[in-house]
Amino acid sequence: MTRRAASLAPGIAAALCAPAGAALAQAAPAPAAAPDPVGGLLQVLLSLGFILAVIVGLAWLATRLRLTPRAASSALRVLADVPVGPKERVVLLKVGDSQALVGVGADGVRALRLLERQVELPADAGGPNAFAERLKSLMGGGTGANP
Repeated sequence: MTRRAASLAPGIAAALCAPAGAALAQAAPAPAAAPDPVGGLLQVLLSLGFILAVIVGLAWLATRLRLTPRAASSALRVLADVPVGPKERVVLLKVGDSQALVGVGADGVRALRLLERQVELPADAGGPNAFAERLKSLMGGGTGANP
């Protein structure tokens, strides 16, 4: 080996080993920091708030889509209803032995007509168009004056 190569050998060896030594020094685990109690509490409160918001949202959606069961009553019963606007609907009620047509809106409930003839709804009147068509035929050809 020449003198020049002998003088470069320790420098090359140090250069090759330095990155490995630095990597080992960086890979050494740092002491674990104590968990932040405020951060943990904040995470729990945000999770709880999210869950409560989901529950309230689902309850609002169930009432908006009328998924909640209606209370059964023998004296008063909703036979059919049809929306006529974003916040308005016409409802056919059975009150005792007679039937009444009422309008329900944001400003309250108004009696539209007390029907003299009983409206017979077919058993398969599941569609909203069936009631709307029946209502149109009653209003157009029905007896009695409009209030």
